[in-house]
Amino acid sequence: MAELMEYHQPNDEIQEIIGQVPSRVVRWGITFSLLLLLTVLWVSRYLYLPVSIKATATLNAKEQYFRVVWMKTDPAIDYVVRVAEHASVQKNDTLLMEVNTQTGKKKFYTSPTDGKVALFKGTEEMPRASVLMVVPEFSDYIVELKVPVSGAGQLREGQKVILRLDEFPESKYGFLIGKVAATTLVPIDKFYRIKVTLNNGLTTNINQRIPMQASVSGTAEIITENSSIFNKIFKDLI
Repeated sequence: MAELMEYHQPNDEIQEIIGQVPSRVVRWGITFSLLLLLTVLWVSRYLYLPVSIKATATLNAKEQYFRVVWMKTDPAIDYVVRVAEHASVQKNDTLLMEVNTQTGKKKFYTSPTDGKVALFKGTEEMPRASVLMVVPEFSDYIVELKVPVSGAGQLREGQKVILRLDEFPESKYGFLIGKVAATTLVPIDKFYRIKVTLNNGLTTNINQRIPMQASVSGTAEIITENSSIFNKIFKDLI
């Protein structure tokens, strides 16, 4: 059996009280919102976002490999290797002698740098060739960036550079920090070449040492300015 439920309509005085928001709560809400906005704006003046230019980076060792490649194709020409595998050589040491057995004429190949000898057979272009390589002790790098023409006018000497290397993940090794050393703005193939000096050599921001190699590639960020969030917001609004 259905039950009948009584419904009592609130009188006018109760409805007025329920529908009316106390003015004190409104004032408190407005005041809190205003204080929160002012706090955010004040903090944003001291929070900075770097403005940067992206570039590709190459780190080349000042001392590069020296390689001699030869293949006996003339019966009258003999080649005599004058050094042993893994031997240490000095600059101007004789590495290889080419002898013309008919004339007795000799040609000497000397090392342009100190290093250790590596001997192996074949190259991609000449699989039957013999190869002698002198591997130097790498001591320093030349760091060069390729910067796109667009935006390169913002570059200045002394600007901070962050280098991330392809072969050494940032999550494990961190990144290298340097600064713009020279800005020769002469475009080559739509890119400018920029020289960079490293602040702490091959030691990264998390104190990891990057092993020396003949060449390492990566990416770079050139920090052209540090703009506060406050300035960026109002600059975009103007």
